[in-house]
Amino acid sequence: MPDLWDKKYKCPVCGASVGTKKVFTGKVRIKSYEADLKPVYEGINPLLYSVIVCESCYYSALESDFETQISPIFREEIRKVQDEIKIPEMVSFSQERDHKVAIIAYALASLFYKVKNQPCRTAEMYLRMGWLYREINDEDNENKALAKALSNFEECYLNTYVESDKEPMILFYLAELSRRFGKREDAMRWFSTLVSKYKSATSFYVKAGKERWQELREK
Repeated sequence: MPDLWDKKYKCPVCGASVGTKKVFTGKVRIKSYEADLKPVYEGINPLLYSVIVCESCYYSALESDFETQISPIFREEIRKVQDEIKIPEMVSFSQERDHKVAIIAYALASLFYKVKNQPCRTAEMYLRMGWLYREINDEDNENKALAKALSNFEECYLNTYVESDKEPMILFYLAELSRRFGKREDAMRWFSTLVSKYKSATSFYVKAGKERWQELREK
């Protein structure tokens, strides 16, 4: 059985038909998690295919957001972003992707989420970009991407409405990325907020946050 299948979408910006590869759910196998809860996959990596890219106008977003209607107030800014995009001709987003193509897809999506004033999503794009850079051992670009993720998670948490089901994840990465960049006091504060606010929650992020908070306190 193949790992990938083809799916079509309609671009909400230019109306073009957008084809992309999707990973069969049954083929996704998580072998382990790293310290920042980055999944380590056995076999095909679904992170390579999470972002849908319109090859006609380069509008990009996560699959769950891609066909969502665009508010007219963002259309002019989106066009400005599109006018600046230059993608090498040999890059195809509709075929099998390697890490470099997937990173370009996340970079595009981060631009569009930014102009749509969605810092939480922008942060997620940079976080995943950092993970993909890690997988190809590009530590310099990994750190740059994760620093941008932290900055956007801060904007997300402090300046936007955060849904309660998303809050543990955001607090975890505010803490974990602060810890990574040597901001111990910030890390302690965010882990403390996560643990005290969600002490009875069964969230994966809360469990990991408790362990990390304890480690920091013992140092």
